[in-house]
Amino acid sequence: MKLVNHIVAVAALVAPSLFAAPMPENAELLATNSVVAVYTGTQERPCMHRTALCPDRCDHGAKVAVFRVLRNDNYSCPGKYGDDKAEVGSVIMIDVRNEVPGQDDSVKALISTLNPGDTVAMTQDHYYGEIGCCMTPFRPVTKIEKVEKPADAPELPALAPQHPVMPLRRAR
Repeated sequence: MKLVNHIVAVAALVAPSLFAAPMPENAELLATNSVVAVYTGTQERPCMHRTALCPDRCDHGAKVAVFRVLRNDNYSCPGKYGDDKAEVGSVIMIDVRNEVPGQDDSVKALISTLNPGDTVAMTQDHYYGEIGCCMTPFRPVTKIEKVEKPADAPELPALAPQHPVMPLRRAR
């Protein structure tokens, strides 16, 4: 039990430095999507109770800005693996609480000024690289700017409502 407590304590000390890191030197670019998207709002995404540290010590919960793709202007996938092309109507979520390696603070600053219905042109890259002691994917937004809604923008169907996560209950 002491070993588990020691591992948790070390992870708590190391975790902030893992996620507040600049772009790792060995990061491999897997895909790039440049899109025009409409901002639909910001959502709290709760922890989904997937590890022993959940829900109070895991940091799985996130606050994300949600965008719906109106048009994909440029897509490339130089790697064997990588995100698919962002299709019209698909959703892009950007973490606005945690630091994303390779993403400038101006991205969060611009998102904080948006109102639901505003349109942006953005480029999101998909990388795979070593952050701290593990290899992990990360998706920084490398360009974002507010633009006028395109005249030929499609009418998107509404998204299904988000259901709250049911709390875990112990059997008695």
